[in-house]
Amino acid sequence: MWGVGVVWTGGNRLGPARLAGIAGVVASIAWLIGDILLLGKPMASPEHHPLLHNYGGTTGDSLAAMLPASTTRLAWGALLGVLTGPLYLAACRHLHQGLRPARRLLSLPPVLLLTAGFALAPFVHGSFFSWGQAAKAIDASGERSPALTALPGDMAVVLFIPYAVLLACWVLGSVWMAVCVLRSATAFPRWMCAVNPLICISVGALVTALVPGSVGTAIQGAQLSIGNLLFFSVSTLALRDARPSAGAHEPGWSAEPARVPQRREGPSA
Repeated sequence: MWGVGVVWTGGNRLGPARLAGIAGVVASIAWLIGDILLLGKPMASPEHHPLLHNYGGTTGDSLAAMLPASTTRLAWGALLGVLTGPLYLAACRHLHQGLRPARRLLSLPPVLLLTAGFALAPFVHGSFFSWGQAAKAIDASGERSPALTALPGDMAVVLFIPYAVLLACWVLGSVWMAVCVLRSATAFPRWMCAVNPLICISVGALVTALVPGSVGTAIQGAQLSIGNLLFFSVSTLALRDARPSAGAHEPGWSAEPARVPQRREGPSA
């Protein structure tokens, strides 16, 4: 008589998955430095930069942080994000392996959504250089033509559309990931249902709002990078001693026959 024993065959993938998670940590640190270079200056006053009279909200705050920055500072701030963007895509393999033992319907969509968000992020980050440089040139020229004055706002619209799309991908992917970890057998421990980009970015926003002084000023535009740094740090540590529970029947799992000893009966008397 034969029984069935479920054996997880993906254990050898956890080493590369952890390395991919470290790639996400490295990318997040580079993006954090880039955010500090782009948006970490004390905000300029409209009294010294008349262009700011035309903008408020997030657009006005971003321009006020970039106007005092040098071209070199803005360039390196943007390039750090663009050049390390592929590391985020590598880090998505880490999420794929962490969720893969679960059913594809639950494990694949969040990975695709989060990957799409990280694929859009380098465009958004790199665009801050052109946006800031244009605003600096217009402000310094003293020209007050309607077309020039409106240019930073027009550039902000183009920049914020993919920004909104990537945030939507991260929100939906985060919710789906939480459900997957909570309801299925994954390589992540159950408590990882509360650790996803949506939660971690919210924590990042809280950190930037509460940290005072010069440090708070330096990280005032780094909410997303701090959140991603927290997310990939925790998820990489969570996979360190991952031991998926038995019972999943998806790729990466195999059902191997296990012999059950049979009782032999001797001849009846």
